[in-house]
Amino acid sequence: MWNGDGTVEIDGFRVYYSEVECVRRIFERHPETAVNVRPKNQLVKNAYMNNLLDLIDIACLAPQELTEEELRDAENTLLDLVGVDFELDWLKKKLDELCVKKTKMETRGDCMRELDRMIVEQRQVLLALEVELKNEENEAVSDSARLGFEDVV
Repeated sequence: MWNGDGTVEIDGFRVYYSEVECVRRIFERHPETAVNVRPKNQLVKNAYMNNLLDLIDIACLAPQELTEEELRDAENTLLDLVGVDFELDWLKKKLDELCVKKTKMETRGDCMRELDRMIVEQRQVLLALEVELKNEENEAVSDSARLGFEDVV
């Protein structure tokens, strides 16, 4: 139902027209999401819906785009929504996956930096060995050269 304030009512929530498709998809894919939501005050319900949409936006980000603090805030917001009877197991799963990916990404980054350091170190060792080999080759050529008459006499 279209309201005069630029919002549309979907399952008891007023959402801006730009959010209608997102909210419809949420309720289509996860019909249990807001069935038991307790707040009756429309402003409070709208604030909760905005928090839910913000959480979904966060879940869509790449792990490197989020700080640990933002992830903790997202988990707290999720707990607040669950506390007023939103059913968000599906979103919790996605946020947990995002946390795991971020941890893996950071661990992988540390590992990659260590491997890079080891490669640089090994390149330096290899370079030193190549210089030593070249010196040995030069000495071997010098030692194996025939002596000329003048060198002997």
